[in-house]
Amino acid sequence: MIIRLRSRDGLERIEVDAGGTVGTLRQQISSDLNMPRENVTLSKDQKLLVSKTPEQIKDLSNNKVRLKQAGVQHGDMIYMHYPFARKVESVIKKSAFEGRGFGAKMTVEQLIAKQTRIERQEEPHCASVSFDRHAANVFQTYVSSALAFSIKRGGILYGNKDEEGNVMVHAIYEPPQEGNAETLQMERQTEEEMRADFIAKSLGMQKVGWIFTQSSKERDYIMNTEEICQMAAWQDEVGEHCVTGVVSLAMTDEGSDVHFEAFQVSDQCVKLVKAGWFDQQKDPSGISALTDPKEPTHKQPVIVAGKDVKEVDNDYFLIPVSIKDHEGPLSTTFPVENRLLPQGPSEFKQHMRQNSSKAYWQRLADFHLLMYLAKQPGLDLVNDIAVLLECINHKATVPEGYTLIIDSLAEN
Repeated sequence: MIIRLRSRDGLERIEVDAGGTVGTLRQQISSDLNMPRENVTLSKDQKLLVSKTPEQIKDLSNNKVRLKQAGVQHGDMIYMHYPFARKVESVIKKSAFEGRGFGAKMTVEQLIAKQTRIERQEEPHCASVSFDRHAANVFQTYVSSALAFSIKRGGILYGNKDEEGNVMVHAIYEPPQEGNAETLQMERQTEEEMRADFIAKSLGMQKVGWIFTQSSKERDYIMNTEEICQMAAWQDEVGEHCVTGVVSLAMTDEGSDVHFEAFQVSDQCVKLVKAGWFDQQKDPSGISALTDPKEPTHKQPVIVAGKDVKEVDNDYFLIPVSIKDHEGPLSTTFPVENRLLPQGPSEFKQHMRQNSSKAYWQRLADFHLLMYLAKQPGLDLVNDIAVLLECINHKATVPEGYTLIIDSLAEN
């Protein structure tokens, strides 16, 4: 059977006996690719490529386990890590023109000076990110059950950060958006987003990043060029603490498994995207083509691992972020805005009834319910919603006038 091997240096294929073991696979890799088998770490988990401790990923560490038992089948992608550099033929073929040297009239010193060296950034600015488990579950459950991971969907993360760079996500706002299996565009800078910002700020929160789902469409890479550029744009907007949450669906022999991961891109990537270095990608892949906007005729404008190139594996820009979960200060039981599922008077009435045993301020302590109230004509954002937010902050009694207004909304 054919096995696809993905490393930091590129994509390769080998043939191996379907009845063989993990050890057989290692031996075939050593033989076909001329690599010392003892220095190679294998995994079905793509996080191996960006892990700081690849030796701790051990799903394919037992050489005696048969490939079938390990869940390895014909055509599967296996990720491969090794502590040395190799030359692998580029996934994107160079034309004869691109293969020529450039700068024939330039000295070596001038040529090097005009190139940008792509470097890995070992440490993220965000030391860790913790998601409110209810908010995260509501997000991934919707894309899993209602959308079946058929299209991409995104949201804006609100929370806090501390001096050590740890980020806490307490709420996920899902703006109006257009998505398909490969692309995602969220409407930004809208009146609704302004209301979300106001509510978050009044509750002591700020934007701390964004989250998106990758569709179930097969891919042999972690991030494509559009996703890398979107991540960089968010970090440029929000700040160096900005984190990207990624939800994806992995298929296994036992069924499907939802992956919840977090990343940042390197500072260099943010600068390159902002400066316009990334070429638009026709077909999504894990390879980005770069063009120096100041010297667009240069065919190999960057240096990667000592080589002059035009294409860069997007893994060079990615930095994984440690992910945790917690129980935040807000509930996430009211329907989320801008979904196929309704968010209206009947849902509001049901929410208030189901939470009738709680203190009034606690019934309102739901980010999406507050977003719903903020667009009601009888409640002004600055003068009225602000009072409710103050009550939530201090766990205080909601003034009777407001309870009457809100109860009337639930009865209509």
